[in-house]
Amino acid sequence: MQTPAETDRAPILARPTLENSTWYGSALFSLLATSEMTGGHDTLQRGRIQKGFAPPPHRHGPEDFYVISGQVRFWVGDQEVVATAGDFVRTLPGVWHTFQAESDEAELLLIFSPPGFEGFFRELGRTAEALELPGGRVGPPDPSRLRALAPKYGIGFSPPGTTPYDIGKLPV
Repeated sequence: MQTPAETDRAPILARPTLENSTWYGSALFSLLATSEMTGGHDTLQRGRIQKGFAPPPHRHGPEDFYVISGQVRFWVGDQEVVATAGDFVRTLPGVWHTFQAESDEAELLLIFSPPGFEGFFRELGRTAEALELPGGRVGPPDPSRLRALAPKYGIGFSPPGTTPYDIGKLPV
């Protein structure tokens, strides 16, 4: 990755590598642009997720998603949308949301602003051993670790057992 001094005058070129990729649950996340590379504006991750991948309902934000391939169902507040290749979905700050891959595999770009949320994936995941989805059906991160790290990254998680269909009823 380029340093801030290098990005002052040169274009940023980033691609998934083992050095910038993490296995998180049944997903592969590659950090393409860091806070330092964007002057503190945001971070950009590429995510490849297996069918059924779904984070627990959460809020922070905003969180933007661009679907490169596949089909992903999003629940944002009391709204439900199905996004496919070429679609953009934005969650607003403080609004409960989650998503789930419905195709065998989906590929997304995730934009976090303000930056920092990408560290959550690094702490809960493990360094990718290949630029492939993890073998087998890797379960979600340990819920107690997930909830323990949430305050550090400004994330609110819904109570255990909350389904995507319940998030519209959660307190604002």
